[in-house]
Amino acid sequence: MPEQEMSWQDAIVKVLEDADKPLHTDEITAAILSDGLKSTAGKTPSATVAAMISRLLREGRQDIVRAQRGYYYMRAVADMTTMPEQEEPDDELDETDVPDNLAVAAYGLHWERDKVDWSARRLYGWDSVNVNPVGNYDDFAVDFANQQGVYLLHNWDAVVYVGRTTAKNNGLFQRLQAHHNSPAWAAKWERFSWFGMRRVNDEGELSDGPENAPKQVVAALMEAVLIETLRPAFNNRKGDYMGTLYRQLVDPGIAEREALAMLQLAVPR
Repeated sequence: MPEQEMSWQDAIVKVLEDADKPLHTDEITAAILSDGLKSTAGKTPSATVAAMISRLLREGRQDIVRAQRGYYYMRAVADMTTMPEQEEPDDELDETDVPDNLAVAAYGLHWERDKVDWSARRLYGWDSVNVNPVGNYDDFAVDFANQQGVYLLHNWDAVVYVGRTTAKNNGLFQRLQAHHNSPAWAAKWERFSWFGMRRVNDEGELSDGPENAPKQVVAALMEAVLIETLRPAFNNRKGDYMGTLYRQLVDPGIAEREALAMLQLAVPR
């Protein structure tokens, strides 16, 4: 671990300088954390890295090169006058233009219904790149109860329902809770996936979300949801313009009850 913690900018540059191939923003983030270049990652490390790269490119930094969507490498100084700048096709958006050009700002895949406390209005997740979250829930957990976007309900074999939610203050949780409490749906799903339009800011809170979206973003959102829903045999990626993947956290109320149950089993009577 370095004696003095680096800035995000310096850490990104070091990881790219040490790499022998283009790296995805998620790989850059994981390397920064695993190498100890940053001791505290916060709630949105991968979003922070993407935003920093975006800022560096907008400021005219020429030694960081975008190899393809989401992948970057360091250009040697000697090559800076010989390699032409890449031009974006007219129908493409740069995913590093956080937050506006992400069709899906945050998403979760196959979260478990039984890990949600349906009497408490919260859906906790954590940034999948933040490999070792530690401390209290408040240190790394993000509440997606008010997320807006598209959601899928899964049974063990297939997607059984696709829905959407656009209500700001009664969003994803309310729609899922309605399915959970409905007698008609009680035995028909075990997991859910969601694709949210509201990004997570540095404080771990949801932004207001986009009021309007260009056609490229709308099309990319549709593509991402269809890929996850249909799982086509020849699609080997998750879709374009995808933001941060969040893993599910067991609701603290459920975790506490499970811990008490284990303790009771361990104590002899």
